[in-house]
Amino acid sequence: MASPSASSTKTKTESNEQYQASLKNIGVKPQSGTGANIVLVGPPGSGKGTQSNRLSEHYKICQLSTGDLLRQAAQDKSSDEGKRIRQTMEAGGLVDDHIVMSLIDKNLTKPECSNGFLFDGFPRTINQGEQLERLLESKQKRLDAVLEYAIPDELLKRRILGRLIHKQSGRTYHEEFNPPKESMKDDVTGETLERRSDDTTETLNARLNTYHKQTTPLIDFYRKRNLHKSIDASQKVNDVYQQSLEIVDDFRKQPSYKPLSVDEEQGSVRQMETSVERNDFDETLTIKTKPINNQIEVDTSSLSKNFLFVYNSVTAVLRDRGII
Repeated sequence: MASPSASSTKTKTESNEQYQASLKNIGVKPQSGTGANIVLVGPPGSGKGTQSNRLSEHYKICQLSTGDLLRQAAQDKSSDEGKRIRQTMEAGGLVDDHIVMSLIDKNLTKPECSNGFLFDGFPRTINQGEQLERLLESKQKRLDAVLEYAIPDELLKRRILGRLIHKQSGRTYHEEFNPPKESMKDDVTGETLERRSDDTTETLNARLNTYHKQTTPLIDFYRKRNLHKSIDASQKVNDVYQQSLEIVDDFRKQPSYKPLSVDEEQGSVRQMETSVERNDFDETLTIKTKPINNQIEVDTSSLSKNFLFVYNSVTAVLRDRGII
């Protein structure tokens, strides 16, 4: 029969081994195509639509377009929410963020979004980013990556203002990059090609100005959370896609760092959180420490060896991830 001390030693050893194993899992790369939570940011014409289709198919996740969600909700004539959305959209106004977040909340619970989600062009403002962050935290979820498809305005204008469309078939052309065989005529029918009604210099300039004004602070918001990565969207579509996959997969194997609010920084306790959400495990690691001001010497010899082992192990992982 084993002695109590031997049994205790064995228990501690098993506990340490289990803890070491869990720490190793933090750095394990998830299996590709098994889900992700992604936000795509980019100006009109940057290729978000093309990339969102390919990424959602690769990761087997749902695409959430706030525009589509609002249009669907507006068709519901039996609800007060649908009525308010319909009236606001018909008047050309902006739907309240609270209503938008309510629609997102409902859709995130649908079976098709159980493996993850992709937002194309949402959030657009810091307020929306903060509300989305709170919503995901309430569901014990997190964003994996925010991909910014960056492209010079002048190239965007060339891309968009040169677009041509055969309205009857939906075939598209471009004056510079994919011109029809005969100027302004469809290759198949010979019918006249058209420009989209909103493809004008005035409209595009207004949209770009709004985008830059809203998105610059939003990108900084996500950069501070170690979630943002910029991709040169002027590259070939396949190159942008491959870089997107590499970035998302790299982010997914890293813990995320949630910065402190002003109130937390001024408080007596500073807190860092790293969360790893995976299909095969879900762990949250929270460390609370006293402010570094007015530090005093601590006699560590009086602390238990087991506590020091855990403390040193966690600290090493956080240093490796660049969090502390």
